[in-house]
This record gives sequence, C-alpha cells and structure tokens, in this order.
Amino acid sequence: MILSLSLDNADLYRGLDIGIDAGKRNLRTPPAEAIPVIVANVLQMHIDPDEVVLTGAMAIWAYLVVFHALHGRTRRLLYEDGMGDRVLVAAHG
Repeated sequence: MILSLSLDNADLYRGLDIGIDAGKRNLRTPPAEAIPVIVANVLQMHIDPDEVVLTGAMAIWAYLVVFHALHGRTRRLLYEDGMGDRVLVAAHG
C-alpha cells in the first residue's frame, strides 16, 4: 500500500489545523501537539501487513513518527522519493 504523508491525506492529519499560507498547505498545529494525533490516526488505519510505501512532501519529523507507528505492523517499509525510486528502510520476517 502507498501511504502519502502529504498534507492532502485527510485521514492522517484528521483533527489537526491545516491552513493555506502563500498558496501552500501548512500544518499549523505545532509538532509536539500534532505527533500524538498523527500516531492515533495511523493506529486507526488499515495497514497492509506485507508492505507500506511512505511518500509525499512533508517534514522529516512526520516521516519518523509514521515510521515508528508502523514498525512491527508491516513486514516491509519503503520510502518513495516522488521520482519513482523506492528505498527499503525496514524489513521484518
């Protein structure tokens, strides 16, 4: 499954303040407040137990949070850079 971390992912960022500043989406909720909400949202998602590909424009801290929340829930975690290249970042089992 492909999991976009961009701010267009309403399921991932449900309950957080996202606004448009200078024509670009911006997470207005501070990271310290956003992290537990993002983790709770990830835990409610149906996650493919075999493989998840993380992609989308977002801050590195969000990738780390989602990676940690998915660790152990799927066998393989990959990162896609938006140019079609995928990098295996974790494999279990």
